Amino acid sequence: MRTRIRRIPIVGPALRSAYYGGRQQIKYARGAALQAARELRKRRERSARSVTKRNNRRAYERLYSSPNLLADYLQPSRIQFYQDVADICSEFEPRSVVDVGCGTGHLLAEVLARTDAVETAVGIDYAGSAIQRARELIPSARWLIGDVYALDISLDNSFDLVLCTEVLEHLARPVEALEGLAHLRARGGRLVLTVPDGTLDSWKGHVNFWGEHEFRRLLEPFGEVNVRRIESGRTLLATVAGN
Repeated sequence: MRTRIRRIPIVGPALRSAYYGGRQQIKYARGAALQAARELRKRRERSARSVTKRNNRRAYERLYSSPNLLADYLQPSRIQFYQDVADICSEFEPRSVVDVGCGTGHLLAEVLARTDAVETAVGIDYAGSAIQRARELIPSARWLIGDVYALDISLDNSFDLVLCTEVLEHLARPVEALEGLAHLRARGGRLVLTVPDGTLDSWKGHVNFWGEHEFRRLLEPFGEVNVRRIESGRTLLATVAGN
């Protein structure tokens, strides 16, 4: 019956046209949907904040391995942040420095540029792609893939200056992390720590929101605490001197 209908003049060609036209429309719609999905992925990749708000290792591996995301992350304001922290670190003239959560190594590079006395420089991050970038930036430093909760005990009591910036606000167990950082500090050394002011911060990628007084109380068990503000008051920077 279907064959007979197709043979009818006008009707047959019309049916074939409708059939093949429908297939083309479906193919076009499918292609448009795939293109829209690709564009959405690209838009998401352009934003470092949209990726890192997931607050896990996979997100940071993606950040540091993508040139586009990294360019978005290392904006002038972030480089200025590193420079401001390094200016403060240079006051202490350390001979040994470790940066825990070092990312691409730009902060450590700024510290080394200001402090001729440094003999030992170490960077630690849990993202292997970050360590790869950092090693390219400063080949002479020692770079380690490591977890802030399980730092290499061979490094204990080794550093005049222990840096940990923009990390504690991401952590579910900040006190445990601070205990590990304090073990890295040499006798008479300092921790230098930064977090956003929690009274101003509401970003979804953070799990801790300390105001200045709360941050000070958190750090007091680890030594003599001095808290100052940088980035127009938006960021708290604490130095914690050991005995």
